[in-house]
Amino acid sequence: MSAGLMILTSLSAGTTCWGDTGKIELRPKGYLLTDEAYVVPLADGRDTVEMLESQAAEIGALRRYVSSQDRIVDTVSADIAALEAARMREREAWSRSVERLQKSNKRLRSPWSVGLFAGYDAIHQEACVGVGLVFSFWRF
Repeated sequence: MSAGLMILTSLSAGTTCWGDTGKIELRPKGYLLTDEAYVVPLADGRDTVEMLESQAAEIGALRRYVSSQDRIVDTVSADIAALEAARMREREAWSRSVERLQKSNKRLRSPWSVGLFAGYDAIHQEACVGVGLVFSFWRF
């Protein structure tokens, strides 16, 4: 309840006007006006116009800042998309590499292989070369 009171107090403090607004009058049609209008003293009108111009300048500066931040966010977003694409390409390359290694390991686990043989028969003084099927009992 006290928080609610504090919020209401702070909101009402911002909505009241403590300064003198001068003499504001509603003038009917016909007093050098084409429609009914509020007429304010010249000094108050100048202050209002000055305040509007300064607020317009602030809004313009804020818009330029927001648009520059939007460009930065767009650049970061494009960089993130490029990084994601690169990560996916790298992941696919790793997957292909893992598949090749698994096939290679499967092939290397087999105890069967084809072997080339070469030798020299000293008794008959002949060299021989051959191809054969080999079963591996142990590997080193």
